[in-house]
This record gives sequence, C-alpha cells and structure tokens, in this order.
Amino acid sequence: MAKKNVYLWLAFIWLGLAITPATLLVTHQQLFPRFDLTHWVADSLFALTSTGTAPYAVISVLVFYAISYWFMPKIQWQRMLLAVTLSLTISFTLNHALKSYFEEPRPNATWLSQQTNSPLDLETFYQQNTEQRRDIIQSALEQYRDAQDPTQLHTKPGLVVSIPLQKHWIHEVGYAFPSGHTIFAITLVLTASYYLLLSGATGLNIVVFLWGLSMGISRMILGMHWPQDVLASTCIAVLISSLSVVVVNRVVKGKE
Repeated sequence: MAKKNVYLWLAFIWLGLAITPATLLVTHQQLFPRFDLTHWVADSLFALTSTGTAPYAVISVLVFYAISYWFMPKIQWQRMLLAVTLSLTISFTLNHALKSYFEEPRPNATWLSQQTNSPLDLETFYQQNTEQRRDIIQSALEQYRDAQDPTQLHTKPGLVVSIPLQKHWIHEVGYAFPSGHTIFAITLVLTASYYLLLSGATGLNIVVFLWGLSMGISRMILGMHWPQDVLASTCIAVLISSLSVVVVNRVVKGKE
C-alpha cells in the first residue's frame, strides 16, 4: 500500500479508536455503573483487559510479534519490532509520570465513596500507601456484599460484580489519568498498523484494531477509567506512535 493511503487509513483507525470515549465525554455519559459485571460479556472484557495488565501485557506483545512474523516481509517486521518496542517503552514511562501529576480518582473508588456509610473517603484515600488503599477497597466491598451472594453489592444503584473483578478493583488502586492499559494498547495498535498496512496484512490489522478498541471500552465499563482518561490516552498514544515510527525510519534510513 502506498504511504499516502497508509496515512489516510491510520487517521481512520485513530478516529475509530477515539470516537466512543469522545462521544461519552461530549454527552456527559458514563459506562460505569450501568452493566451486569457478572455477565459473560463483562467476563470477556475482564479477560481482554488482563492482556494489558503486567505481566500478561508482555506475553501479549510477544504473541503479537510471533503471529505478525508470518504475515509480513521480514524487513518490515524488523522495523515494526523496533518501533513497537520503542513506543511501548516511552508509553510505560510517560504513563507513570502523568498519573502522579494529575492524581485523578478512579470511577470505582469514586462510586464506592458515595455510598452510605462508606469506609472510603476520597480526601484521605490517596494519601494512604498502596496496601492501605487495597485494604480500604476490600473493606468497602465486604461491607456492601450480600451474605448469600458475594457478587451482589447492596449499593445505590445496586450492582453485581464478579469476584475476579472485585479482586482487580482491590489490586488496582492507583490514580486513573491516564489509562495505562489504553496507552499500551493504542500505542501498539497505531505503531503496528503503520507497518501492517505497508505489508498488506489487512486481516491481522483488523484483529489488532478490534483488540485496541475493546481495551479502551472495557476499562470504562469495568469502572477503572473515565471517558476523558481513555480519550486523552488515545491522543497521547498517537503522538508516541508517530515519534517512534519517525525515529526508527530515520535510523534505518541512515544505516542504508
């Protein structure tokens, strides 16, 4: 595919990734807490979001490298390998720096803090260390659990949350902005798409796109991120991806 067409398709891919969080943000809508989080769809989204959680994220990248090897010319694959590795390294570093700067509470923590007699006070919650935050989330969940059905939370509104997802809530107690999972996924999608499009690997590109799209949506449905987190992360990812592709292409060109 010609580079001009590649850039056009990359723009469409980015718009496809950004349109859901952008629409939710503009219309002041949230995806949490709206859904049954014990339904098989929620279980599937949680399994998918786990592919962006350490250490499984590393496995996800290695699996992608292995599969893409068979769909691309080796020169393009090698360049993609360098660009994706560089972009993910940048995204990991930047994500941690931004979270400490913006200090935005997660939707699930905000929601739990709004319940009657909640043990979670947002004014002091993030002043605690990681283990103390985890204990507070666990205490809140235990307080609102049904005695017979631990997935049923007696909250307003009432919500059913699978046990694995409750454990994820207890484990993930950092700040919300930006979405590390989304930056990871979208950076991989956009960087890889450049080389996949050049190689004509359309089928694999579609699969990678759907994975990245589902990652951002899953983080909002599961109560881990706000629409602005996912939208901003999608914007950050396109900058990281663009920089990485330019750097790798210039380095490779300089060696030729």
